[in-house]
Amino acid sequence: MSIRTRAGLPAVAICAALLLFSPVRAARPPGAGEEAPPILLEDLQGREVSLASFRGRPVILHFWATWCPLCREEMPILEQAARDRPEGLAILGINLGERCDKVERYARQAGLNFPLLLDLRGKVAARYGVLSLPITILVGPDGRIAGSLTMGSLTRERLAERLDLLKKGVGPGP
Repeated sequence: MSIRTRAGLPAVAICAALLLFSPVRAARPPGAGEEAPPILLEDLQGREVSLASFRGRPVILHFWATWCPLCREEMPILEQAARDRPEGLAILGINLGERCDKVERYARQAGLNFPLLLDLRGKVAARYGVLSLPITILVGPDGRIAGSLTMGSLTRERLAERLDLLKKGVGPGP
């Protein structure tokens, strides 16, 4: 077992415990082509942000936490994607269960500039069937699920490939 794998085990176990024992039960994840469940969460400045306000643009929903090693590895990839496609793409980092000050401190240290939203009770994560972190879900400009990238599988290349397919209007993928 590698050091990276061992280091991630406590984080995965904590996440699983939080989701299993939380008062909100995870729903079945929405499938490709289904309407994305609504999102209305506060950002780090206390402003409400709605998924519906991004209609007409592809959206990346990235469910994450500061204590999650794989999440921390993927954040620079998302930040670069946000810089590379400022007008044509929306990225929403949905933090699961952490206080605003902790998320804000991490965002500052990591140099993150895309919107970070606070899902304090995990209600949005439950609507999306999130059972582990990180999970990245792609929403097409039409507001329908265009696919997802499971825990730890986000790379610059894979994300760019998926976004190019989405831009071309190629059907949903895994």
